[in-house]
Amino acid sequence: MTSPEQAPAKCTIALADPEAAAIDVLSALAAQTGLPILPAATAAKDYCQFILFFHNARLSLQSTDEGAAGAVCVDFDNASLQYRQRRPMQPEALLKAAGVKHGQSCQVLDATAGFGLDAFLFASAGAQVILIERSAILHAMLADGLARGAMSADDKVRSAVARMRLLHGDSAAMMLEQGKMPVDIVYLDPMFPERKKSAKVKKNMALLQKLLHSEAQAEHLLANALQLANKRVVVKRPRHAPFLEERKPSFSQEGKSSRFDVYLCTENAKTAKS
Repeated sequence: MTSPEQAPAKCTIALADPEAAAIDVLSALAAQTGLPILPAATAAKDYCQFILFFHNARLSLQSTDEGAAGAVCVDFDNASLQYRQRRPMQPEALLKAAGVKHGQSCQVLDATAGFGLDAFLFASAGAQVILIERSAILHAMLADGLARGAMSADDKVRSAVARMRLLHGDSAAMMLEQGKMPVDIVYLDPMFPERKKSAKVKKNMALLQKLLHSEAQAEHLLANALQLANKRVVVKRPRHAPFLEERKPSFSQEGKSSRFDVYLCTENAKTAKS
């Protein structure tokens, strides 16, 4: 176990309880990610910008900044998400943009999985979903959330999670490597640019922005997605943000704070910028 003197100043895995059964799980994560383990979450806060720890049997992430919001986890078995899952007559804007109808099977690749909420909505509608996440920390949290979702008492949650397959790696490169994969829809939700307004963002989005702030956006993400998708590519953007990779979509579907840019596969050959 890493001592405080050896701990780096950046994100680390910390034990909330040294006696908990989660020690073996965290040790495996430390070996996988190369992050150190500190004796306890309270001690870790003095040495890290983030702590990754088990709370209520869930792998959780929390910023250690003073006044920061509480810990977040990947939880597919919560009331808010289940409400969104059970609205086949009022489909989500995301499903409309992707052309996905409830009960109609299709193959979706979520190339920027994040906390997996959008992927779960696709899977809840009946799609087979591949999630790609390049952050080792988010990948670990997704794996934990999927494992718990697979044991949910709710059969709809278990059914949706069973249609989700998680991969770890760089999306742009992996899309080229899996070029023969039968994918109908590729979904991209790159990290939003920093907000200039003072309005608060949701806790999980704010934490994602802070955690991934130093990571450069993968190049050619949209271009590679257009080569892979058989039907369409859907890109989620802030409402007034420029088009991803300066490529004009076939059409856009706008909401209050964000929009979905839709690229139809019949227009994949278009390379003109606008």
